[in-house]
Amino acid sequence: MSNKQVTLHAFETENIKELHRWLNDSVSISMVGRTPLTFEQTVNHVEKKRHNGDLLLAIKNEEKRLIGWIFLRNIELEHGRASIGILLAPEARGQGYGKPAMEQMIDIGFKQLRLNKIYLTTRGVNEQAISLYKKIGFIVEGQLRKHAFFEGNFYDTYFMGVLASEWGGKINHEGYRQENADLQR
Repeated sequence: MSNKQVTLHAFETENIKELHRWLNDSVSISMVGRTPLTFEQTVNHVEKKRHNGDLLLAIKNEEKRLIGWIFLRNIELEHGRASIGILLAPEARGQGYGKPAMEQMIDIGFKQLRLNKIYLTTRGVNEQAISLYKKIGFIVEGQLRKHAFFEGNFYDTYFMGVLASEWGGKINHEGYRQENADLQR
C-alpha cells in the first residue's frame, strides 16, 4: 500500500512546459500511440481541452513539486458521466502517486460534479495501469479486440468504469481516503 500524498491544483499555463516533456517521453508516446508533439501542439492540446470544458488539474507531491496532470473530459452532466485520464512525469511513475491522484479526482467527479459514472480506456499492453485501475475500483466493461497498435503488434483496448454507487472513496478533510486515515496518523 502506498502512503504517498498528492494534492490537486488548477493546471496553469506555466505547467505546459513540463506537460510537453511528459507527453514526449518515449513510454508516453508508445502507450498513447502517436508521434512526438511540438510545444505549440501541446499548448493547442491544452487550450482545446479547456475550450471543451474538460477539468484539468495538476498533481503535486509532498514537496509541492509538479509531477503530473489529471483530467475529466467528455463531461456530460445530462448523462452523469465523464472520462478520466492521467499522465505522470516519467520520474514519478511507479512511485505510488497515481492511486491517490485518481482517487481524489474520482471524488471530485462523484461528490462535486455529481456524476454517476467515470470511465476510461486503456491498452491491454499497459498492465501496470490496468492493475491500478482495478485496485481503485474500476471494472472491465468491454474489450475491443486487436484495437491498438504498439511496437509491431495489435493489442486489445479495455473500456473500464466505476459507478458512484460502487465508489467507497471517502476523502476526509486532511486529504486521505477514510479507510486509510488511521494508517496516516
